[in-house]
Amino acid sequence: MKPRFVQTDRIAVKICGVTSESDALVACDAGADALGFNFWPKSKRYVKPEHFCQWGRELPESTERVGVFVNAEPQEVFRLLETGVIHAAQFHGDETVQYYQRFSANFGTLKAFTVKDDCSMSAISSFPAASILLDAYSPGEYGGSGASFDWSLGRRFVLENPDRRVVLAGGLRPDNVAIAATGVMPSAVDVASGVESAPGIKDSFRVNDFIAAVREVNIPD
Repeated sequence: MKPRFVQTDRIAVKICGVTSESDALVACDAGADALGFNFWPKSKRYVKPEHFCQWGRELPESTERVGVFVNAEPQEVFRLLETGVIHAAQFHGDETVQYYQRFSANFGTLKAFTVKDDCSMSAISSFPAASILLDAYSPGEYGGSGASFDWSLGRRFVLENPDRRVVLAGGLRPDNVAIAATGVMPSAVDVASGVESAPGIKDSFRVNDFIAAVREVNIPD
């Protein structure tokens, strides 16, 4: 099962680090293709699974619900996927190939990697995941830092891996996402801190501006 939010005719948008139903609905109304919910307890944008389950199912089915995990116990990931409260799992930690493949055969999955420099790209290329999220390296953090990386590395990865779906993350904001997306041409872009007024609190104007900026990017024929 492929993640549904990765489109073929345009660059998709994932709003990540959503912590409340109200923010989720704002993003859905703005046209987000997917929402990310961080189930890593150490995250600034952590949402308790039991809390999320109370309102997550009420969100529009047209917007994909992606659970973000960092070295999580497999049974917890399976529970959320099998009950349908999330549609896909994003693994943002140090998960092994064997761990990842326990889920990728039957569920929508993404494997996230942090990009530090050119040398870090070889390990990313060798990981057998159909959907790859490229994020900026930030010591001690697993995403959501607001830092960016050299987008030329992302562009090269896209060109060298035409059969993979690449999600671009890291330091994206309404004022730079069009430039980043045009330069990298990923399948999707992912944003957390770039559309917030505070960690885990989305700003409706920034969310709308971000999505509008992505929609203006033209994909070459």
